[in-house]
Amino acid sequence: MTDLALTGVAEAWAAAQRSRRKPLAPSTIETYCDAWRSFALWAQREGRRTVADIRATDLGAWIESLTDLADGTVLTYGHGALAICKFLADRGCLRCDLALVRLHLRDALPRAYASRAPDVPDLRKLVSFYDGELPPAEPGHRGERDRLNRLRNAALLHTLFSTGARISEVLSLNVDDVLTDDGSVAPRAFVVGKGERRRAVFLREHAQRAIARYLMGRRATFPHAEALFISHGPRGAGGRLGRIAAWSIVTDAASAIASQVEQEGRPREARALRTVTPHTFRHFVATWLLNEGAQLSEVSAILGHANTRITEQYYARHTDERLQELHDQFAPDPESL
Repeated sequence: MTDLALTGVAEAWAAAQRSRRKPLAPSTIETYCDAWRSFALWAQREGRRTVADIRATDLGAWIESLTDLADGTVLTYGHGALAICKFLADRGCLRCDLALVRLHLRDALPRAYASRAPDVPDLRKLVSFYDGELPPAEPGHRGERDRLNRLRNAALLHTLFSTGARISEVLSLNVDDVLTDDGSVAPRAFVVGKGERRRAVFLREHAQRAIARYLMGRRATFPHAEALFISHGPRGAGGRLGRIAAWSIVTDAASAIASQVEQEGRPREARALRTVTPHTFRHFVATWLLNEGAQLSEVSAILGHANTRITEQYYARHTDERLQELHDQFAPDPESL
């Protein structure tokens, strides 16, 4: 396997992972494979072609090149690429020392702070970015693809904003998952998240309207498409929308809004918007609900966390800040006598 092309390693690791008695969740396998493909593209630009070409410093150097990704994504990618390197090392295929690979990677990875809630920009402007509908055009023409893309992009952002679901969960939805018996969009749908746990996600009226407009708009061109969010061509027309395309839909909108905000003299808000990914919608939903008084157990159930300890650890700082605001407002003051 030392002569195996770097581009084929992800598939070999995924096949071995799926054959295990207790494999990783499908979404995790997909994410780790995405990480390795990113590494393989970087390595090819550096002149590496096969597993035998991998150097101990490569993973660290690749991580340092991921300047456009959020810290959380970089951490996940680093863990995924290291897991695949361990797979290669266990089979005697990795010529460099895995311990050195791990050491250089650890030095390059961003530091993850415990008990730190993410700083989340206000996404209420972002969610309506694609809402302006384009005029219809002839089926198959670029103008019609642009119209359908805009309708789909709007529905995707509204769904993320309403549900707080993971992007993989949203992209796995089928049309039948969101429609009632009378053909209207339901206020809730069911997704299968990490650990194969099934849960309800909630579609508020703004998301229902956006989905209904999208399904109505594509009905003539793609009447039999099963997936809720699809590609409209010219490649892969009618197929399920992929993660990379979905990320671009979100980040392109966030970048455009950031440029507007920067011109209005708010550079800090613009910087925050440029870090937005599909996962940011989860953080926004969680912090908004906590601000409105929702319990951690309720937020945990909405996010699909395995238990409340995950939610509590991640949003502990946010909870402390809210309690401090409450204390400052209502605690007794000795000078108020």
